[in-house]
Amino acid sequence: MIYFDYAATTPVDLRVQARISHALAESFGNPSATYKLGKASKNKLTLARRRLKELLKLDENADLYFTSGATEAINWALRSQAVRARDLGLGNHIVTTAIEHSAVDKVLLDLENRGFEVSRIQPDSNQQFTLQQFIEASKETTIGWTAMAVNNEVGSQLPIQDLGQYAKQKGYWFHVDATQAVGYQPINPQNFPCSSFNGSGHKFYAPKGIGFLVYQAWNKEMTLDPLLLGGDQEYTKRSGTENLPYILGMVEALELMYQGYEELQGNFKELTAYFFQRLDEASINYQRNGDLNHHNNRIHSIWFKGKLASQLIIQMDMQDIYLSAGSACSAGSVKPSRILTAYYPDNPARWQESVRISFGRYTTKNEIDQLIEAIIKINK
Repeated sequence: MIYFDYAATTPVDLRVQARISHALAESFGNPSATYKLGKASKNKLTLARRRLKELLKLDENADLYFTSGATEAINWALRSQAVRARDLGLGNHIVTTAIEHSAVDKVLLDLENRGFEVSRIQPDSNQQFTLQQFIEASKETTIGWTAMAVNNEVGSQLPIQDLGQYAKQKGYWFHVDATQAVGYQPINPQNFPCSSFNGSGHKFYAPKGIGFLVYQAWNKEMTLDPLLLGGDQEYTKRSGTENLPYILGMVEALELMYQGYEELQGNFKELTAYFFQRLDEASINYQRNGDLNHHNNRIHSIWFKGKLASQLIIQMDMQDIYLSAGSACSAGSVKPSRILTAYYPDNPARWQESVRISFGRYTTKNEIDQLIEAIIKINK
């Protein structure tokens, strides 16, 4: 098996598996219980939350809530902040981009149906998003901005630092979808200013079904509304018995990511250079998608001209090589990618003939060689 879809999900690290297995066996007590076994679990939960906040370099006033993943956290953050700001009489207008993940886009569509106004910014002529675009799209009724740190389909990086600093100055709430950033770039209050952001464990070698929301409102009146009511877990904001084994596994996974951060980033850079060198040497007809001036070295969207992505993926699958046509959340859809149509509105061939190739911790040059040979064979 050769896997090139790490942006969709990552395998669970064996060290993380061991941490979870140990917790399942030894830390099964309910953290809300008052006896010793429960208090031991509660202590581990407290320490895990504290350690995760340290890894994310959060301000001491920031709140961190464990969730089932990024989608839940995004829904929670956007709905709460939008409704709270409107209730405070601040307005009803939200600014975002046309390339957000469906977890953001569909929440905003629902908010539009509930009386909010949403402006979606298109990439400029350089395939970029800028602070000036957000400023020009804003108005007197603007209450918030939301933007992803790294696009999950093409790997473009958005100017989160500039956006956040300006949003704070104007008093807008600012949510960052950091799903593809957590573990892969430094996060601190200086380069990641926002009122809320989210992460998902399965993007950095933890299991599916565990994630988090960071909430750090700039206005004390912008309190976070409870997501789930019940037993008052997560500081009364998200009731339900905490998934302690997965929480411990996710914290372990992020710890490992940042321990090996420099090496991993160097490896991604080397793999990227090698991959495009091999494509060029093989005289394969391709173009890269997205903003190449602000791009990471992990997620690559490639337009292989004249080859339908759906056919290429099937042919690769038959050779146990796994890649995708875009977001795994919408891979089963027959509709063109919203992201590619935003970047290339007048080029439908590009929408249908682009695939996503994403690298991970276990990607090797030998696997890239096999991918290139498979592409050459298919194109003959």
